[in-house]
Amino acid sequence: MNITDLISGNIGSQAVESISQKLGVDKDKAQYVVAAAVPLMMSALNYNANKSPEQANGIQNAIDSKHNGSIFDNLGALFNQGPTEDEDKIVNHMFGRNTDNVKETLSAKTGLDIKKIAGILALVAPLVMGYLGKKKQESAGEAASSGGGIGDLIGSVLGGGGSGATAGGLGGILGNILGGGGANASQPNVGGGLGDLVGDFFNQDKDKESKGGILDALTGMFGK
Repeated sequence: MNITDLISGNIGSQAVESISQKLGVDKDKAQYVVAAAVPLMMSALNYNANKSPEQANGIQNAIDSKHNGSIFDNLGALFNQGPTEDEDKIVNHMFGRNTDNVKETLSAKTGLDIKKIAGILALVAPLVMGYLGKKKQESAGEAASSGGGIGDLIGSVLGGGGSGATAGGLGGILGNILGGGGANASQPNVGGGLGDLVGDFFNQDKDKESKGGILDALTGMFGK
């Protein structure tokens, strides 16, 4: 399984269909939110994991205790249940002070109310965490031998081993978007071009119109 499966592959398609039915939203709008949310969530986790040992340990513990990848064995249970308070907390942990910013910008771009956006994000978040849990299990032997932590795992998902969005992986393209250093909550990443996209979204000085354009760029790359 590649991470773009969460956006435009079988898992992403099932997620969009189920979200549309469960929350009563247009499928195209659900697809837009999912396509924007996955790279934003991954970049936020990457930033958090590299911000401090405490943040990295928190993500590690969450994956070890709750998100081992088994969610993909029964996706119907997640979507039939609908968004829960615990899943909403995952979103808040991911985005921190940027949570309202993410919800408001997605709401402005799609015309969906904040409650609907929050519901979609709450259903996408455990998929992203479950994906990391699955990757952690797959790479357990390698990580143990190299001493790599959760930051290395997320970094490898984002920046290495892929062949670009058109081939079904975020790989090098998302690595370029993140500029190699994650999404800084206070300033954009350096590097120019695609390297500024996600970092600029989390830049507190950017206006909503600019942030909306960044979401368009992300969904244009990963939502097809």
